[in-house]
Amino acid sequence: MPTMSQDPGTRTRSRRHDRRPRSPLWRLRAWQIILLSGFLMIIGRLYWLQIVQGPELKGKAHIQRQQHNLLVHRGAITDRHGLPLAIDTTRYDIYIHPKLLKAGIPEASEILGRITKQGSEKVYKLLTAGYPVVTLSRHMERESVDEIQALNWPGVDIVPRPFRHYPEGQLAAHLLGYVNMDTQGQGGIEQREETLLKDTGAMSTPQLDGHGRSILVKEPNQDWGISPPLGRHIELTIDNYLQHLAEKELYAMCKHSSALKGAAIYCDPSNGEILAWANYPSYDPNKYSKYALETTKNWSMVDVYQPGSTFKVLTVASGLESGTIKPTSTFYDNGSMTIGNRTIRNHDGGHGTLDLLHLFIHSSNIASAQVAMSMSPKVFHEMLTKFGVGQPTGIDLPGESHGLLLNHKFWKPLDQATTGFGQGAIALTPLQLVSAVGCVANNGTWVQPHLIRRIYDPRTGVTEKWTEPKKREVIGPGVSKLISKLLADNIAMGTQIAGKVPGYRVAGKTGTAQKVTANGRGYMAGQTIASFVGYLPAESPQLVGLVVIDSPQTDGRWGNTVAGPVFNAISMEAARYLGIAPTAPEGEKTATEKLNQSQDPLKAFNKKTTNGQEAPSVKYAREIGPRESSDKRN
Repeated sequence: MPTMSQDPGTRTRSRRHDRRPRSPLWRLRAWQIILLSGFLMIIGRLYWLQIVQGPELKGKAHIQRQQHNLLVHRGAITDRHGLPLAIDTTRYDIYIHPKLLKAGIPEASEILGRITKQGSEKVYKLLTAGYPVVTLSRHMERESVDEIQALNWPGVDIVPRPFRHYPEGQLAAHLLGYVNMDTQGQGGIEQREETLLKDTGAMSTPQLDGHGRSILVKEPNQDWGISPPLGRHIELTIDNYLQHLAEKELYAMCKHSSALKGAAIYCDPSNGEILAWANYPSYDPNKYSKYALETTKNWSMVDVYQPGSTFKVLTVASGLESGTIKPTSTFYDNGSMTIGNRTIRNHDGGHGTLDLLHLFIHSSNIASAQVAMSMSPKVFHEMLTKFGVGQPTGIDLPGESHGLLLNHKFWKPLDQATTGFGQGAIALTPLQLVSAVGCVANNGTWVQPHLIRRIYDPRTGVTEKWTEPKKREVIGPGVSKLISKLLADNIAMGTQIAGKVPGYRVAGKTGTAQKVTANGRGYMAGQTIASFVGYLPAESPQLVGLVVIDSPQTDGRWGNTVAGPVFNAISMEAARYLGIAPTAPEGEKTATEKLNQSQDPLKAFNKKTTNGQEAPSVKYAREIGPRESSDKRN
């Protein structure tokens, strides 16, 4: 049946109905979601800024308001008596806007060149270089700045800056370090205590706006009495006079012997305070930019060397403490010892049967190697570790070397033997060696060396911190006293001049070590490192010192003839200056009597032995094996 056609009017109304817009509710919901999301993001951001990051941002704003045009001087560094070694003063940087100068460029160049002492031609070239702002001068003193201010010229900016000054010039330069153009400490105490030296503590400082004007804010206990504010002051352990003395004597010998470098370190063995620490060559921290990095670094705590015979002190002490040798042990020295296909030798031939005293007197490499071989590699390694070999001392300076102590698992027999006389598997810094020998002087207790004595508030002078060094027991008091006796008799009975300090009985040991080549393989022909380490008085040590001269070219290049005189000169004057009572001179005694006396302290010493037997000696010469080495005459 045919479908009836729809009425045209009805179809038209239906199409019009279809074209009507739908309900706008979905658009409203979309906008509501968008606005709500934006609102939540704003709330979240505000929460993040004001609640989470609020304290940090507030602190940054506070610092920013304080730092603009506000001088903060670094704290002073002084010696142990308060004599200034590093202080801050105010200097001025001068900036010129050439286009703003009302005076003509030629006239301005003439006047400014005269005031700054740069010459008119140089200033003219600067002003006509085409830059909108030029730096006329840095670190100008107040007198010259007053002349520029009196000109009252527009286009001249005068900006005050803190300026670090070292009133003693080169004195203790490697200990102090220096401050660069960006007022950042570089090297020494300046770098190590950068934050502390700038720390003004709880002292309130004025807050400034972008133009340097004070912002009036209510803060409790505002105190703007010190202007500019000062950081914390640091008092060092060094003594100004002793530092001068050490640097003078070291410089004289290094120049005389045409040495490459040198060091002299003196400290109090009982508390680890360094009284003097000289390095050669030195530099002037006021003019640090004129020196190479090799000169400005503190080589005696950064560079390592093989100390040679001075190390025998630690070898013998280790053997006695471990119980592998006895105070009465003897060693046969025929002048050489074959280890595999290599041979180690003394410089001056054999000495026959030696006791511990004559091991030191003759500085026998062969006997020292036998002492080292009497211990197992593990025991010897552990003892050297206790002495601080192969690890930093923790001195309060940046950049200290760890030194070198090869793991005992990789030792060959030759390494163990040569380590006994200061070569082989070890290399250390002069600082590590003087600390280790200071342990022997201090009844066997190692004390951490340190340079900072105290930190105090410059406003009140109240000490905020005293340095308390770390301590550890390494050897027993009996071993310590025996070693001191042996070393003192070594000086008294030996023919060397090193350690002969009038009025004092000195315990000490010379060393003349070969220099290792740059690639670490073998030794440099004709190049030595001469040294002497000792302490006084031998019976109750109050002063321990080490002198090291690298590559001397005269005086035989021996520790006795190069380092010894420096030690003697410094020690004699230092003992007088510190009021150390002279040691009563001993009566005339035979060598045998002195030897017997050297054994007396061990009657009270609780000796340790291996399996209840005396440590073997000569048989080790047949059991160790490869590489030729020799230690120079000491």
